Amino acid sequence: MEDYQRMIIGQMVERIDLYGSGEIPLPKLVEDIRGLFEAADPRELSIRDSFEEIWAELDAESELRTEPWAPPGLADDAHLREILRRLRSWIEWYGLAPSDP
Repeated sequence: MEDYQRMIIGQMVERIDLYGSGEIPLPKLVEDIRGLFEAADPRELSIRDSFEEIWAELDAESELRTEPWAPPGLADDAHLREILRRLRSWIEWYGLAPSDP
């Protein structure tokens, strides 16, 4: 992965922090994370697959909180915290890790 891609992915941490401080709602976080990933456009299948797995869970958890079809009480705060922890770990691995020499 190129340095500019790592930098873009690293910006996801700022969005998670904005969500954590209440400055942006969960649907905006989901949208921003997707946008940053698309902007980084990593080509490696393993990177794309690992992101998609985490992002799909985040998107689903967001829908449980915002969509009219979602039954009340189905959203799980502990699950959301775990998804965000996993996403932050993914960012640290792919976005903030030093590039290969």
